[in-house]
Amino acid sequence: MRSIVFFWMVIICTLGQAQEAPRPVTLSAVQTEAYSILERSDWRRFDNGRYVGLVRHEVRGSVIPQQAVHGNNLWFAGNFFVIASTLRDMQQAAQPVDAVISVSFELDENGEIVIEQDRGFPRLRGFPAFPVGQIVPGSRWQAPGIHAADPFNSGYPVLIPFIADYEYRGTEIYRDTRVHRIHAAYASRYHNGMPEPEGIVRVNGSHRVDILIRADNGLPVFMRDLFDVTYFMADGSNVRFEGFTHTFGGGIVPMIKENVITSIEDTVKLEDLDVDLVSVPEGIRLTVRDIRFVPDSAEFLPEERQRLDLIAEALQHIPDRNFLVEGHSASTGNLGGEMTLSIERASRMVDELVRRGLSASRFMYKGWGSERPIGDNATDAGRAMNRRVEITILE
Repeated sequence: MRSIVFFWMVIICTLGQAQEAPRPVTLSAVQTEAYSILERSDWRRFDNGRYVGLVRHEVRGSVIPQQAVHGNNLWFAGNFFVIASTLRDMQQAAQPVDAVISVSFELDENGEIVIEQDRGFPRLRGFPAFPVGQIVPGSRWQAPGIHAADPFNSGYPVLIPFIADYEYRGTEIYRDTRVHRIHAAYASRYHNGMPEPEGIVRVNGSHRVDILIRADNGLPVFMRDLFDVTYFMADGSNVRFEGFTHTFGGGIVPMIKENVITSIEDTVKLEDLDVDLVSVPEGIRLTVRDIRFVPDSAEFLPEERQRLDLIAEALQHIPDRNFLVEGHSASTGNLGGEMTLSIERASRMVDELVRRGLSASRFMYKGWGSERPIGDNATDAGRAMNRRVEITILE
């Protein structure tokens, strides 16, 4: 059995030429590459059997291979951005980020992984899995996997083992592309005498999953998971989620950071911007120092307009990447107000850059309040350092 550690692995598919009769297909996991992932979910929530509303959830992520370790094993690192309560019409808008989750793990040649500080990503491990040898439409097989469930976004996933039933259903055309279709189904069954950190003691539910894989190069295209899962809590209550998750993804070209930094430096003079430009694990971070707003407001002061023009000009020379805008504030003793203001200022920075020609769909934003100071809040100079906006060009 060949397993895929999570959905977005590179898969090699060899398909017979004649289409009038079933022909053998070989599905095998042979290598891994950098990949991106986008999950969009609609879940209907029921508390103790009573419908309480629709949860709309989005996750964007990227994972990049780092280096070989322990022989043929690989080390991966990446970031997942969790966006809860999104709206159906927000695909073309910047989106507020609820959580930024860094991941790193070791992958062996059999698709087994060891994750450091497991926070629930990747969600599916050992899924999908393919039999060794050839299959034809109608072929069936079984394989184990693990689902990392974190329905309340606590950062403490429940690891639920399962056995998935698979069926290969042949090829079809999806958005002008020939794809292989695989159907899978598995049950979520979990019981623990001691409550998990978020209070879950038992899980009961089912998943029905359709998987599409490109026939020409084996890259994943789409996965649809229809599920109905109930979480039973230590206090006797239960929460049921019923709905779907759509997952899109594929390979990405890792960023050559030196070239991107050179491109920005050739476009604008960093000393004119009063910014720092550094390589970080997430990509390249541009820190706008001592950004000036109207006091207690998200309104930029008029003298910032030229700096905003230059920042937009620099980012326009980065055509194929998305951006994370993060707002930070100095400490004033009002934590709630600081957080709100930092979110509003990050959002306003996005609005200003979009007004200058960048696509809103390329942006996510988050506020940190005064949680991440880089200067001493006891001094004017330190507070000025802490009042900043960071723009990360994402891998």
